[in-house]
Amino acid sequence: MDKPDIFQYVDYRRFLKDMYLYKKSRNPSFSENAFVFAAGFGKNSRGYLGLVVKNKRNLTQKSIDGFAKAMDLSPEETKYFENMVHFNQADNDIEKNRFFEEMKKDVKGNDVKVFQVMEHQSRYLNEWHLSVLRELIELKDFEENPEWIMNRLGGTITREKIDEGIKDLIGLGFVIRNEEGKLVNADGPILLEVTSPTLRNSMALQKHFALKAVDAMENLPQDKRCAQLITLSIPKNRFEDLRHEMRFFAQQILQKYSVGPTNEEVVQMGMQLIQVTY
Repeated sequence: MDKPDIFQYVDYRRFLKDMYLYKKSRNPSFSENAFVFAAGFGKNSRGYLGLVVKNKRNLTQKSIDGFAKAMDLSPEETKYFENMVHFNQADNDIEKNRFFEEMKKDVKGNDVKVFQVMEHQSRYLNEWHLSVLRELIELKDFEENPEWIMNRLGGTITREKIDEGIKDLIGLGFVIRNEEGKLVNADGPILLEVTSPTLRNSMALQKHFALKAVDAMENLPQDKRCAQLITLSIPKNRFEDLRHEMRFFAQQILQKYSVGPTNEEVVQMGMQLIQVTY
């Protein structure tokens, strides 16, 4: 197993796991506990590495320094590792974007594949039209023509955004060209989860669509929109059950209604579950 190159990682938990596996491949007797002890933790910290890797524990500044030393990271690698930890553990998009930019400064060359993908990904989450463009390609009468696309979207998008959006979708691997050179979706519909620690602007897309939903309720004719609202009291331990039900329902909608070659319109369906008592 080759030594992991930290500059190819944006998820520090995955890097820690791969670094442990690398050390174990060189020394079969090397254990997770040995790794933790080398990072300066005591015997009461047995199993700590597994908890971190499984996203059940975060790293503190002290543990960042300890693991950097245990992995024999150079000063440049240590700086990148520290920024990567803060990037993954950031509580909001502002902090996440700040540490991502610091990581880009640390990395040796901005042509690293993972950063290119993340730039495409960030725009996908920050610009409402990318997910719409992806589904527009599924329509049976789709034309790769900016005028046609602008017309179907009611003039709400510019030619430049269309060109940039298609490049982003191709860069993410969401869209490919078939043997005839036509744009097609690489996979089925996407159920977007925004909990990944490597996602930037993870809430931006939901905010965009929430605002568009308000606009639609005010300006779209009733036969082109629908809204349902439920307010209810529940036992505290049922909140996670409702979250699971929402995810399952969304998956069912995708499987049942996104049928493929006969698609004629693009729609959006948003669901929010909010606890209003504290």
